Amino acid sequence: MNNEDLQAELDTLIATQAGLMAIIGSLMATHPDYEKFQLHLTGLLEVLLTGNAGKTFTSRQRQQARDFVQMLQNINKAPAKIEPLASIANL
Repeated sequence: MNNEDLQAELDTLIATQAGLMAIIGSLMATHPDYEKFQLHLTGLLEVLLTGNAGKTFTSRQRQQARDFVQMLQNINKAPAKIEPLASIANL
């Protein structure tokens, strides 16, 4: 695989991660039981990273996964009512 192919693969991975972050963030923010979702996410991550599934991860990968989930957990709960056009005058 040449450098151009590797760059194309990397670009695809970065774009996919950005899209997944947006999707997951939206699901988290609008989940009907936000607090339960947050707690479950933390517990499940640790089970995955320290159990059989996580045996193949390096310590750096484990920390990166924890950092990623922690970043997602900074997403605030969405307000009960979202009005995207409210800030546009005269509508």
